[in-house]
Amino acid sequence: MHGVRGKLAGLLAAAGACAGDAPVAAVEGDALAVIDYADGTRVRVISLLPDLVTPGDLVHVVLEVEAATPVGLEAALWPPRIGGRELALGSGVDAEQAARPDDPRVSRQAVDAAKGVVELQLAVAQPWHPRTAMVTVSRRDGDAIVPAIAGPRTRDGLGTAGIVDVVDTPIRVVARRTSDPPVIDGALDEPVWEDAIAYLLGDSLEGEPTSGHATTVLLAWDTTALYVAARMDDDDIWSQYEGHDDPLWKAEAFELFLFGDASRRRYLELQVSPRGVTFDARFDEYRRGDERWDGQWQAAVTVDGTALRRDDRDRGWVVEMAVPFAMICEHTALACPPDVGTTTRINAFRLDRPRRGPPTASSLAPTRIPDFHAPEHAAVLELAP
Repeated sequence: MHGVRGKLAGLLAAAGACAGDAPVAAVEGDALAVIDYADGTRVRVISLLPDLVTPGDLVHVVLEVEAATPVGLEAALWPPRIGGRELALGSGVDAEQAARPDDPRVSRQAVDAAKGVVELQLAVAQPWHPRTAMVTVSRRDGDAIVPAIAGPRTRDGLGTAGIVDVVDTPIRVVARRTSDPPVIDGALDEPVWEDAIAYLLGDSLEGEPTSGHATTVLLAWDTTALYVAARMDDDDIWSQYEGHDDPLWKAEAFELFLFGDASRRRYLELQVSPRGVTFDARFDEYRRGDERWDGQWQAAVTVDGTALRRDDRDRGWVVEMAVPFAMICEHTALACPPDVGTTTRINAFRLDRPRRGPPTASSLAPTRIPDFHAPEHAAVLELAP
């Protein structure tokens, strides 16, 4: 609990606490925080446990509510960027506040008639990329929010209960087994892709949702190959490269890393451009690779637009790949033959270079460091039935 108390003081500045609030004075007795609302309700945050939580687990919140009559409260657990950031329409400190964006990771629990000691539980979503989770307590009057006016709070009136640390856990993804392998033509019109789980790529460094073009990745397998597909929204598709093993990463590309394990030894890098040009390399040690090596894998691309012109408006492109397990097992720690329940490490990246604005990179699993060659943070792929 002492860790939460210390983090709460730092959160007042980072997550929108109003100017002039004194973190030490805001805490009374054994409470982690004391929050006053505009209708006279006072909420003491008694405990927020555990200090360190694993994605998929629960955060237990104990509050003490002082009010003339029972009141409506809602506790919520947020990714810190969504929970703490200030959202304004226009500019300046007096700008109108925008609605807080929806995020499927947010966990909520409401109490219609809260008074005295109240216990709540909030689930940490799985996967969860941020290193922390932020807990707020809002005073609800029907659909309206009675704003917090004293104590730790956000500018849009939510009381801030505190933050907890979240264990940095690699995400897990699933490839479903198929008895009818796809034709590698970039069409994605076979049943195997209809049955596959679609994974949305996030910011390559921290995994947060991106505001750029969306990318979804699909995975499947049989005893012969791992099948990978990606759908990429793009209004300005572009790549100037024409030859195999050209530096595709300097333009727009889809990249697949096959690590086997997290040892930074023996892994593969495969790339495909919007023009269907490929790049491949094998690595015996971290970043000590052989770009002259050519693997026996397939890739096909379809483009809704053009990949050479920058003066038109495109819509998107699709990549479809088949990577033989024989090749994967030869050059990574994965053991063949593959079977249901087999796990390995992979990551997928999309490099987007719009005509206007900075380039962006999104990934299946965040790298945590600015390095795509980071197997310790790659996704754990399970071969499912």
